[in-house]
Amino acid sequence: MKEPILGISQTEIDKAEAQLAVKLPDKLKEAWLNYNVIELRGGWFVFPIFDSRNPRKTCSHIVYENLNGWSELQPDNTIAIADNGTGNQLILKVDEGQAKEEVYHWQHDTGKLKLWKPGLDAILKVAIASRNAVETIHKKYSKSK
Repeated sequence: MKEPILGISQTEIDKAEAQLAVKLPDKLKEAWLNYNVIELRGGWFVFPIFDSRNPRKTCSHIVYENLNGWSELQPDNTIAIADNGTGNQLILKVDEGQAKEEVYHWQHDTGKLKLWKPGLDAILKVAIASRNAVETIHKKYSKSK
């Protein structure tokens, strides 16, 4: 049984940061290192880091979404980290090239920002749980063959 692709390398995260010209928060990077395709409750999909080993799952990556996707609409000095398929985004404020830790829900139809209380801790928690679940399933079914 083929090993599952779970996290992304620090090198790939560094490349994304360079392309975005933004230093991302450590908790978000830790989440991607654990599991690169993160889906949250409420329909939120955290933009992954592009992974050439898994291009179909990572095509809507953070660099593309911020430089080519919704960049004309996003508030100044922000970076989108997730969307929920309705036009709303989870964003981080950026100051002097450093993304802040607080996550905001950007309402596309009103342009308003509201603090997203689950925050980066929730994203990291889901990434770790997702990785553990995939590893458990992989171990269970790779033994049965």
